[in-house]
Amino acid sequence: MNTGARRLTLGAPVRVPCGTLSVRGSDRPRVAVRVAVSDGSFTGHGEALPLPGFSSDDADTVLAVLAALAGTTLRLPDAGTPGARLNAALAPLAPLLAGSPSARFALECALLEAAAQAEGRAAARWLAGGRTLQPVAVSVLLPDDERAPSAAAEAAARGHRVLKLKITIPGRSPADEDRLLAAVRAAADAAAGPGAVALRLDANGALAPADAPARLAALARHGVELVEEPCPGMPPPLPLPWAADESLADPARAAALLSLPPGRRPAALVLKPALLGLARCLALADQAVAAGIGLIVTHAFDGDTGFAAACALAQALPVPPLPCGLAPHAGLERDCPAAAWLPPAAGPGLLPPA
Repeated sequence: MNTGARRLTLGAPVRVPCGTLSVRGSDRPRVAVRVAVSDGSFTGHGEALPLPGFSSDDADTVLAVLAALAGTTLRLPDAGTPGARLNAALAPLAPLLAGSPSARFALECALLEAAAQAEGRAAARWLAGGRTLQPVAVSVLLPDDERAPSAAAEAAARGHRVLKLKITIPGRSPADEDRLLAAVRAAADAAAGPGAVALRLDANGALAPADAPARLAALARHGVELVEEPCPGMPPPLPLPWAADESLADPARAAALLSLPPGRRPAALVLKPALLGLARCLALADQAVAAGIGLIVTHAFDGDTGFAAACALAQALPVPPLPCGLAPHAGLERDCPAAAWLPPAAGPGLLPPA
């Protein structure tokens, strides 16, 4: 039964240039839109930092949406699951937020921080809704070039046990890709011991469905844990476990993937809260667990606030996730430890790992 609601007023958004981040070999200028909600006693901060070429919206869209909502009072229920509480608070704004997932995520982060502060809890504990927090191992995304083997050796020596590498990079032949993966495997084995480190590959949907089975069978010899988003559409039967990532942006496609028979469904869902939202990630996590599907949480090269929210989500999941893509990246303002496991949740409120 709902016993009441916390009333929080949404402030005016602020546009903040955030420099340039190099992603997949191209420089991407970034602009953050920051916003706050307050009930007079507690203030929560949110940030939208769309990634050009990846996000479905941009900073101009986010700014226009949040500026139109400035001064709005949000009502966050005092009872219910964390996802239901966030959804209820933002339901009246749904028509405006529908075109800007980044704006919605910023508001979710702001509500999360204010509510966690008011209740004296770390953000991860607020999102867990009474569940025990999970231990979260951290995977490392390697460079796409000749630096990958040395980066693999350094990460393996720090204790990371899953290393991720992009495949099907334009301009790189399968033979060159095989040589790079073999060098990464050798470097990881030398640093941590033979087979101690698994490789996670990410095709970003670039493999043709007809070619994917043979190509992945050839790559399996490198000790591959799974392949993220191997090809567009519903993939054919594959010789390696696979994870759904970009596919989850479409709710209908996500539902179709979850309903596949056990031999065809993904081995894991990759949850990116900056693109999917915190509430939807929590709902997808519950559906995945019910279907026996694993979970991975990763950032989308977020700023400090979004990165902290992604880390909190990973610790709040209903089951321990697979190693998560939550290593610090160059776009963060605050120094975070490059550790093999996320540190315990800090609080109260929404704080990056320290």
